[in-house]
Amino acid sequence: MSKTAPKAKALADGVEVWCEFGKLVPVEDLRPNPRNPNTHPGRQVELLAKNIRHFGWRHPITVSKRSGLIVSGHGRLMAAQHLGLKIVPVDYQDFAGEDDELAVLVADNRLAELATVDLNELERIAEGWRNENFDTLLAGFEPADLDSLLRPADAAPEAGGGDDVGDLEKGDVTIAVGMYRFRVTQAEFGAWADALRQEVGFDKDAVLAAIRGRLGL
Repeated sequence: MSKTAPKAKALADGVEVWCEFGKLVPVEDLRPNPRNPNTHPGRQVELLAKNIRHFGWRHPITVSKRSGLIVSGHGRLMAAQHLGLKIVPVDYQDFAGEDDELAVLVADNRLAELATVDLNELERIAEGWRNENFDTLLAGFEPADLDSLLRPADAAPEAGGGDDVGDLEKGDVTIAVGMYRFRVTQAEFGAWADALRQEVGFDKDAVLAAIRGRLGL
């Protein structure tokens, strides 16, 4: 007996809505929070738009009943505008006050930043995508990111004149910048960190600012 294909909860300008929501709301009626500290670069908005177009709405835009401002989903709203959509799914929620709204708004990105990634499992997932010719942009992976993630360990630059970086000695350090990983010894990392602190000072914010500057961020 064949299974019945799942059916979306609604259509919003032809885009399937799979998530729970309260109303389909005109885009022009939504009010972004002017205190939103999270920014959404153009490329991120493009990828969000591609994701929504392909998968439909999997998360609504959340709006506070108290203030009428968006609490989460600013990027999704921008993606909808990028797609030229006129209506979007909205979930209206109660909040005790502005501090609660701002906490949820900040936590929407901040808590995700605190997650750690099992790179071995991510590599297995990405390898499966490659074997299936899956469009990894739908998961936020540019082709260059995927190439870097799946690059064999012995293809990475070697340190110390020929040691196999796949066979790490105890105490080695992996430095991750996005999907790019660099393996160095504890001694090399310690010397680099000491030199950086001597140059810019020992204040944490100053050190982070220097690292961001050198990465062009």
